[in-house]
Amino acid sequence: MIKPSRTLFALSLGAAFAIWSLSGGANAADERYPVKPIRVVLPQQAGGVTDIVSRTLAGHLTKSLGQQVVIDNQAGANGIVAAGIVAKSPPDGYTLFMAVDSQLVVNPSLYKKLPYDPYADFTPISVLARVDMILIAHPAVPANTVAELIAHAKANPGKIHYASAGQGTQHHLGMELLKSMTQTSMVHVPYKGGPSALNDLLGGVVDIMFTGIPSALQFSKAGKVKMLAITTRERSGYAPQLPTMSESGTPGFELNAWFGMLAPARTPAAIVNTLSQEVAKVAANPEFRKTLSGHGIEPLGTTPEVMLALMKSDTEKWAKVIRESGARVE
Repeated sequence: MIKPSRTLFALSLGAAFAIWSLSGGANAADERYPVKPIRVVLPQQAGGVTDIVSRTLAGHLTKSLGQQVVIDNQAGANGIVAAGIVAKSPPDGYTLFMAVDSQLVVNPSLYKKLPYDPYADFTPISVLARVDMILIAHPAVPANTVAELIAHAKANPGKIHYASAGQGTQHHLGMELLKSMTQTSMVHVPYKGGPSALNDLLGGVVDIMFTGIPSALQFSKAGKVKMLAITTRERSGYAPQLPTMSESGTPGFELNAWFGMLAPARTPAAIVNTLSQEVAKVAANPEFRKTLSGHGIEPLGTTPEVMLALMKSDTEKWAKVIRESGARVE
C-alpha cells in the first residue's frame, strides 16, 4: 500500500494553495461557504479510530470555518449505509463522507453489486490520517509469536477464529492475506465495528485480530491480550520491542488503514479546494498532530489529486488479494 510521506504531505499542502490561487477563488455563492453547519457522515460506531480522528478534526474545523461541524455515525454494511447517504446528498459541501479506505478501494471488488461508485459518486478532498496495526491474541491462545501462531493454525485447521471490523475491512483482508501467505485455515468472524470485535476478543469469544496500536498497547499492559507483531515495514517507535510481521516469518507483509474525506460528486471545485486547504492546515497543526499521535495515528492532509492516486493504487492491490482469497459478499 502506498504511504503518503511527510514530503508528500508538504507537497500536497503547497499544491492545495497553488490550485486555489490559480482558480481565482470561488464564485459569489461559494465565497460565503460555509454559511450553515456541516455534517460529516462516518461509516463506523462511536468510539473507534475513525470516530476519534473525525471528532478531533471536527473541533478544529469548527473553529477555522466558523460553522459547527457535526459528526453523524452511520455504522452498517461495511460503510455502504454511510456512503449511500453522502452519495445521494446535494453537492453543496454540507454533507461529507469520512471514509475508511476499505469503503473506497475494497468494496468494489468484494461486493457483486454495490449501490455506489467510489469514483463516479464522490469527489476526493483529502487523506487525513493513517493508522498501523498490531496482531493480537487472547491470552488463552497457545502462541506468543507469529511463527507459533502459524504452527498452531496448521496443526488445528479451522479451529482459530479471527475477528474483524466487518467484511472487506483491513482487519479482514489483512488476515486473508496472512492466510494466503502462510497456507493456513482460520475462520472469519465479522463485526459491525472495531470496538465490538475487540470486546469479543477480550472476552475470549474469538482468538486473534488486527487492531490499532493504542488499543493493543493498552490491553497488553493490562495483561488482557498478547501482542505478536506489528504490521509496519519497520519497527515502530510506539512499541520498539515488537517485531514486524516481516521479521516474524511473513516477509513483505504490511498492513495499514487510512481515512479520507470526500464530498458528493459535482461539488464545486472552490468548495472542495477550501475544504482540502482547511484539512491540510489542521493536519499540520501541532495540537492536532499531538492528539492523533497519542492514539497511534499519523496525520497526513493531502490534496484531492494525491487521494485519487492512492485510491487507484490501493484498488488494484486489494482486488488481487480478493481474487486470490476468494473473498466475496453477495
